[in-house]
Amino acid sequence: MNDLAQKTRGIEKAERTRAIENLKRFLKEGDTVYVILRGISASGMSRCIDLYSIVNGRPCRLTWSAAIALRKPYDKRREALRMDGTGTCVAFEAVYNLAWALFNNPVALSHQWL
Repeated sequence: MNDLAQKTRGIEKAERTRAIENLKRFLKEGDTVYVILRGISASGMSRCIDLYSIVNGRPCRLTWSAAIALRKPYDKRREALRMDGTGTCVAFEAVYNLAWALFNNPVALSHQWL
């Protein structure tokens, strides 16, 4: 592995660690993550979703940090997390994987569509 690749990997790991720490400030085990569908690709092979939690009675957008923590693409045009694939509930998949990344417990968070 060359020097640039090692530096990039280190930056990516540090950025992911920061994103996870940030998400843990807003999410606790047992919390509900609210999901909004922002778009579906023309082929139907991907969906763009927005993730929110309620903190002190106000909505808190989690999408950008979740994209980094999950290593998933962020769609700049729709300003949403892009989940690829079909035949699955993308909200369940995103929140399940997010709970795993944050708490090492895939059922620590629940989700609800808005």
